[in-house]
Amino acid sequence: MSGEFRKALESGRIIVFDGAMGTELAARGVEPGLIANVTNPTTVLAVHRAYREAGADVLITNTFGVSAEMATAGAKTTKDLENICQKACQFAREAAADDGYVAGDIGPTGKLLEPYGTFSDATLFDAFRQTARLLAAGGVDFFIVETMSDSEEMRLAVHACREAARMAARDIPIAASMAFDPCRQGGFRTNMGVSPSEAAEAMIAAGADIIGANCGSVTPEQMAEIVREFQRATDKPILAQPNAGVPELQAGQTIFRLAPKEFADGMKLVLKAGARLVGGCCGTTPEHIRRLRQAVGQK
Repeated sequence: MSGEFRKALESGRIIVFDGAMGTELAARGVEPGLIANVTNPTTVLAVHRAYREAGADVLITNTFGVSAEMATAGAKTTKDLENICQKACQFAREAAADDGYVAGDIGPTGKLLEPYGTFSDATLFDAFRQTARLLAAGGVDFFIVETMSDSEEMRLAVHACREAARMAARDIPIAASMAFDPCRQGGFRTNMGVSPSEAAEAMIAAGADIIGANCGSVTPEQMAEIVREFQRATDKPILAQPNAGVPELQAGQTIFRLAPKEFADGMKLVLKAGARLVGGCCGTTPEHIRRLRQAVGQK
């Protein structure tokens, strides 16, 4: 299906992604994260199916934390991660069926690169490459390197995906996505101080086929501003996956208050700004994606 996804990408049509996995698992009483693929496989599959039924074209594997584990994993842990990736790809593919697409999710490692931290480029590259090879073996249609704050870590992940695709002898497109927060002085930056224009330049230089933004502390309306900055920098397809509003802390829990209708209304501005690939991140539910699908108005 990888070639089919590239054709869909080149067609110029709007492609709808799914929404959050972690917060949706938690809402169903399941511990979120990688372990759910093993301990609660039926619930992971049910979440994927709910997003597909809501109108999502793309389902993202429940593998966001694999690279973080790979960066420090021992041999036994690595074997466990192989099993987790295999199951995650299986569940997403089963729900996507023949006419849907599966994105292999690669999140940040959470490690600081030298000289700010103790991890070398080679260590993180290897962690990303191992993850990407497992996802490629699982048959994903494309990779999504998401929620990145550091341009250098993003670059290593994209290059690792390209290497994994080469080793698998497959054409596997790569989406790169970074997370932004508003600045007091105006504009937006990642946690590592990268602006949207700098991020776009870095993602393009890294060789990403799709550039994007997800998560962060921005509303859909603010995400539209980021998309406009991206569009001034490139003609590559743009992906936008905001949260269900700005995260709030309540009784020690992070919550997201933006209702599905308001989310979809905000996403209309994101589409108008130039995004062609749209979905949701933390706090979004199948109902948010159903409303988004309706706003897109095509299948």
